[in-house]
Amino acid sequence: MRVIQASAIGRAVEALCLEVSTELPRDVIQALESFREAEKSEPARQVIDLILENGRVAREAGVPLCQDTGVFTVYITLGRDTAIEGDLQAEASAALARATARGSLRASVVDEPMDERRNTKDNTPALLELELSDGDDLTPTTIGVLAKGGGSEMASRAAMLAPGAGWEGVLDFVMDVVSDLGARSCPPLVLGVGVGGAFDSVAVMAKRALLEPLDRVSADPKTAAREAELVAAVNGLGIGPGAVGGTTTCIGAKIATAPCHMASLPVALSVNCHSLRRKVTEI
Repeated sequence: MRVIQASAIGRAVEALCLEVSTELPRDVIQALESFREAEKSEPARQVIDLILENGRVAREAGVPLCQDTGVFTVYITLGRDTAIEGDLQAEASAALARATARGSLRASVVDEPMDERRNTKDNTPALLELELSDGDDLTPTTIGVLAKGGGSEMASRAAMLAPGAGWEGVLDFVMDVVSDLGARSCPPLVLGVGVGGAFDSVAVMAKRALLEPLDRVSADPKTAAREAELVAAVNGLGIGPGAVGGTTTCIGAKIATAPCHMASLPVALSVNCHSLRRKVTEI
């Protein structure tokens, strides 16, 4: 059995928190550049140019991509026959606190959410999602970090649809949410969609889907076709980059599914702005 020290995971989390805060992922840059070429609206192209320039400056200067540096979720997928020794939650939160201080990240987390709403001063605690790998003995343990700002989170939604709603019901749900809230969450957007599972798991699926590279086409042809259909449908809304109009409201969508109860169809949409701050690495 392989044993990984929680402190080693903490060091990796600290580095990832700093990196995602300042560096726009290459697949996101490529998607923005590609949609910029196809965009017919000059104001929309100018907004995309500003987004790309902002990413360049942030990377070169080592400063946050956005003033809202977000809430951080740490995703750990344990390889087979792998154990963690130590207090993982404590190490992840301590790593986030160090990264917040080192990177001058805005402290955005408040305690006692219904009462005093006191700022924790260091973005802690880190949100932690742990799952077991379904791979073979050679599958490595991975660590992912996703930072989401308040505008993106406020536009995210979950619903329990009727079991017969099917794909059309899921598509209508997503379109309704983006039509209502998309302009307030800094488009162009990246969408994570969870379908199935249960009420408590479908939102986790949707948010975790945002870790998938935009340039990786799903191995399932039906899912790949639906992701493409979703992007095209949202771009047909005409919201555009920065909500100035145009055909680039969404630069990518990822769909995750799971079995569910025969009497329900859980669905969740995790909205992310163009600043998709995430990275996954092996340990």
